[in-house]
Amino acid sequence: MLNSCKKDIGNYDYTEINELKQTDIPKEITAIYGKQLVFNPTVSFTQDANFDETKYTYEWTYIGPNGLGGSKLFQLATTKNLNMQVSIVAGTYSAYFSVTNKDTGIKYTKPFTLKISNEINEGWIMMNEVNGRARVDMLSLNTAGTFDVINDLLATTNSGLTLTGKPVMAYTYNTGLLIGPDAISYGLYLGTDQGTTKIDPNTFKWTKTMTLNYEMFGDIPAGFYADVIQQRGSGTSYMIGKGNAYYYERVQNIYYSVPINYITSEQKGFEVAPFVGGDPSSITQAIFYDKTNRRFVKHTGSASTCTTLPDPPDANKLFSFSTKMDLLFMKWSSYASGGIFAVLKDPNSTKRYLARFNTSDNVQTYYAEILGTDFVNAEFYAVNPEFGYLFYAVGSKIYEYDMVYKTSKLMLDFGSKKISYLNFYEFKSNTKYPDRMKLMVGSYDPSISDGTEGSLGIYTVPGLNGDLVLAKSYTGFGKVKSITYRER
Repeated sequence: MLNSCKKDIGNYDYTEINELKQTDIPKEITAIYGKQLVFNPTVSFTQDANFDETKYTYEWTYIGPNGLGGSKLFQLATTKNLNMQVSIVAGTYSAYFSVTNKDTGIKYTKPFTLKISNEINEGWIMMNEVNGRARVDMLSLNTAGTFDVINDLLATTNSGLTLTGKPVMAYTYNTGLLIGPDAISYGLYLGTDQGTTKIDPNTFKWTKTMTLNYEMFGDIPAGFYADVIQQRGSGTSYMIGKGNAYYYERVQNIYYSVPINYITSEQKGFEVAPFVGGDPSSITQAIFYDKTNRRFVKHTGSASTCTTLPDPPDANKLFSFSTKMDLLFMKWSSYASGGIFAVLKDPNSTKRYLARFNTSDNVQTYYAEILGTDFVNAEFYAVNPEFGYLFYAVGSKIYEYDMVYKTSKLMLDFGSKKISYLNFYEFKSNTKYPDRMKLMVGSYDPSISDGTEGSLGIYTVPGLNGDLVLAKSYTGFGKVKSITYRER
């Protein structure tokens, strides 16, 4: 078969179009969250010498996360000049400035990088008390590596949340994607005795759907609030409120619903003490305290109830897990490969006891009466994860108790000031944040009530009962009640 082609000898007229000639959009535009971003680009076209802005339409866009694990294109503005308050989460984004000719419909796009930073991005978030009411203050990490005091974080960031009641707790952890319309995957919780809510961990904005009720199924007790929220492994957490314990396991879609403080073999529930005794990085179990029957109990895996702890054989038994005592303090500590520290009170006397045991195999490692100076009047407790010292506060004084020698030593005396907070803070990332061995002491001047009476001291704890060494100190906020760190 034969093919042939006919040469196209037609006559065409070509007309030049009005093309984008120049725009001074840089490779990168930087902005600060919460601040005004103003940029007036220069634009010129090949056939519009005087550039009539009315002949064109404009659009500023960027690509950001859609809240579902993917991304999408968001619109910033539809004006030539960009003038907006930045409400984009801190990060680096691919962005675009587009100009469209109304007559021809031809669109020209200039790509650039949009870099958003947040001056209030990382640091200590403190639930404080000011004149009997809750206020959130922050020690915000700045670019110099030091911390700035931000009073009333919620008002400063126009959060939209107004707290009522007295402060109870602040807590942060990587939740994984939470149910509800807010698509938040990092929980920043704030709680008072009037309710508990989370806020956006990047912008600190709040909506009604962020309240704890949206993470709970079933009947919610009237006036409910969380005393404790604590992570257990990845995507799992416990919550204690109104004397009940709840469990949240996101992978298996087990939500805070029916309380787990129930013993199946006895077919009875119990009132639980406001402590979760478990390694936050563990994925297996945690210890609770049954206030009703004065005993330790355990929750394991994703069970819907708890179990009692059997006493060890007499040869290994230091105490009974059914202590018949009141629990004053309980915390899991990484000291000596990890385990429970519990301070117990004999209900029939002024005696106090320290009990220690492992959460995995229930092996008891210590039990003895605490013989520390004025321990009967202790208000706050903390366990040093390096040496196992038990710190306690009485009025304006901080003592260190050595359980081996059964001796106490006065470590700090704040004089006319009083103690409001005592803790060894456990960072979620000990690699990036190695200061979990440091003692944090919140104190306040009772003669001042203007929201600047509070102070925070961070101390290094030496071995051999050495004197505390002040590492850092901060002042100018309210009375510290609870502290969490917004990690990055």
